[in-house]
Amino acid sequence: MINRDRVRTMTRLAIYEEGQGVADDKMNGYFKNDYIVGNMVGSFVSGTIACLLIVFVYCCYYYDTLMIRVFENQIGGLVRTALTLYAAFMVFFLAVSFFVYRWRYNATRGRLDRYRRRLEHLKESYEKEDKHVDKRF
Repeated sequence: MINRDRVRTMTRLAIYEEGQGVADDKMNGYFKNDYIVGNMVGSFVSGTIACLLIVFVYCCYYYDTLMIRVFENQIGGLVRTALTLYAAFMVFFLAVSFFVYRWRYNATRGRLDRYRRRLEHLKESYEKEDKHVDKRF
């Protein structure tokens, strides 16, 4: 006879394994700090590239003003301002990245815990049925 509860549990397990479970399994191979720091390094590189692109666009747009400042040796204030903005942006960007990756890791741990509980429930269901069948014979 078909056990509907067991079929539902197996269906939920299969849906998870084929969908979100693939990505969660990859993330499960990391310790929390390793996952967060590794992704923050990637965020640092991405943020630096974004800032360099912004500086490039700024330099292209204000090329004539920039060249006048370079020839008059007044570039120090502009460089100081740019470095201050870069530092402020990176602090903000890395803080946001830290919280996002920590949240993702914790959410994955929750999904994996729920997956393990469902597996345990399924195992207990089979063990309970096996004990019931053994008592009949």
